Amino acid sequence: MSSRRTSEEPARGLTTLTRKQQEFALHWTDVIRKSNAEMAYQFVSRVPLALKLMSTDGTREWLLSAMDIYDKEGLYPGSAALGNIEQFATAYRVSHLAVTLDQVRNVLETIVCGLAGRNLKLEPGNSIYTDTETLYLPPAIHRYDDREKNYRLYKVTAVHLWAQTWFGTFRRSRPDSPHLSEIIAGFDDPGRALKLFNLVETIRLNACIHRELPGLGREMLALQAAAPRHDATWNRIIECLEHPDATVHQSLEATRTLYGLALPWPDPFVYQGGFNLDAAELTIEQRGKREKLALQGELNDLIDSILDKNAPDEPFSPEPGRLDLSQDESGNTQLTLDGEALSLPPELEHILSSMHQDLGQIPEDWLVPGGDGEYARPGKDDNTAENVWKGAYHEKGACLYDEWDFRRQTYRKNWCVLRELPAHPSYDDFAEKTLERYRHLVGEIRKHFEALRGEDKTLKAQPGGDDIDLDALVTAYADAQTGVEMTDRVYARKHKQERDLAVVFMVDVSGSTKGWINDAERESLVLLCQALEILGDQYAIYGFSGMTRNRCEVYKIKTFQESYDPEVQARISGLRPQDYTRMGVVIRHLTHILNQVEARTRILVTLSDGKPDDYDGYRGDYGIEDTRQALLEARHTGIHPFCITIDTEAGDYLPHMYGYASFVMVDNVHKLPLKVADIYRRLTT
Repeated sequence: MSSRRTSEEPARGLTTLTRKQQEFALHWTDVIRKSNAEMAYQFVSRVPLALKLMSTDGTREWLLSAMDIYDKEGLYPGSAALGNIEQFATAYRVSHLAVTLDQVRNVLETIVCGLAGRNLKLEPGNSIYTDTETLYLPPAIHRYDDREKNYRLYKVTAVHLWAQTWFGTFRRSRPDSPHLSEIIAGFDDPGRALKLFNLVETIRLNACIHRELPGLGREMLALQAAAPRHDATWNRIIECLEHPDATVHQSLEATRTLYGLALPWPDPFVYQGGFNLDAAELTIEQRGKREKLALQGELNDLIDSILDKNAPDEPFSPEPGRLDLSQDESGNTQLTLDGEALSLPPELEHILSSMHQDLGQIPEDWLVPGGDGEYARPGKDDNTAENVWKGAYHEKGACLYDEWDFRRQTYRKNWCVLRELPAHPSYDDFAEKTLERYRHLVGEIRKHFEALRGEDKTLKAQPGGDDIDLDALVTAYADAQTGVEMTDRVYARKHKQERDLAVVFMVDVSGSTKGWINDAERESLVLLCQALEILGDQYAIYGFSGMTRNRCEVYKIKTFQESYDPEVQARISGLRPQDYTRMGVVIRHLTHILNQVEARTRILVTLSDGKPDDYDGYRGDYGIEDTRQALLEARHTGIHPFCITIDTEAGDYLPHMYGYASFVMVDNVHKLPLKVADIYRRLTT
């Protein structure tokens, strides 16, 4: 390096180490120099002290933590992290008892998503709070000398923050009521008032969790310190807060009543977080604006569809009528138009549910038509997925995913930025021409798949049925001859097997598919959709490509919610080669989508012409190992990955990525449309 004239000093430091430690230090120096030579120099200069204070495992974690900071923030913060050896070593000594957010994030996200309400993200933070879209939790917890207990603390802390969003901590009584921050600011000592409000609101939320989630409630009690005795005022207020009808307004009244009294205990709840009222209220306000426009647009579409259905030949001229909204005892939303109940589409149900969380009740003027009698629609601005790419990639619509660095044996956090883009349709006769070209094959496919759909299984040794099970009858007769009571399970009956499958097809549309390969892929999708429509399996199709880690793209060809119609055919026809083949991030994204679908069996099928590749270094072993790690993550969630490739050299890397039984090579691109439907049939039976 030009800034270092000699490596004598770090070399002398290495001479004090054992041979094994020297090999460890030199190996990681070689790994890190490929990212940054200065970071490698800093590491090799400080590794003797690190190894003196920690084991090689601890030293490796110290290095990877610093490299993670380097990846996110740059050289100087990364170098500073390498300099904090003593501080890191102190934390590492208790790390065998600590639980980190990275270790439990997937489990906690599954728990939180399984609860009612909107999906919430989990992020590390300097304090514990929620802005109603993200739960900010400690990066690590090591309060107890027991890893299991530390994990339970993480879990109940996340659930308690979720409870704030679900049970109305930030909800105002009316749209024109003051915000919670304004009410707290009205006290002489807002800091004391907020602390007191947090205490009484925690008591109310505890009661809500105990009623609706008794199992989690018991875990909270196990972590809760014994509460001191209360005076009559506190007892009366606690009884009020624990009543099933109590709301945040009872917590505010309790705060006013108790404001002049001493707190009976400082911090009784170890899982109790704090508040960032400005962040929560800003998030709710921005979401309310978006959802109001979205609600009115959905209502307008709903009314249009009703009018079109009732009078398809008449223009949309009448007033939409009066809309009323109510909820039954189970919390289900009921929307009526002039007194007639309407069936709500899923997107509208989601918007209404989110609004109820924030507002409790939706203002009537949000359901009443505007000045000209039509509902307002969200404007089509420049904030489309394509245009947002021109700005910062962290804007609306971007998904961040980790990427596996096999050299470091760890993930690069939030390394890849992915967006879902609409597939550009091409309204031509491609689908019809494909069906005509392969008409001899279409009939055969239909015959095979109809047989699969109607496949019956014979159940033997049944107490009743359509036929005699001779094997069971012979066994029963033999039993009777030896004095054993003869069983009545001597019948056989047919049972139709129900297919419970969900499949995502991940189609490579990188630049290398240009020409015959792209044509064959599109023809394969047309034939495959014909077959899948016969079976009735749930399926979705996404194309993928991109350029560097900052611009990974998937193209929505057919989602699980969509039916196979001329629009989907046009999207298939419009598929064209794009850029590069960064596969790991796409597999992680489609795994997330597939795991949202209710099905007994989930399959991820990749249709590709080659190995992972991107021009920013995502190639060779790096790309293969990241893709393999993403596939292992998918398998861990219960998904079965499979690959169909036309790369004749795929035998060199696909067994390592997918496993020997989880891929097939088609040696001639022209045979691809003939093979895909048959491969799917064999894969799912």
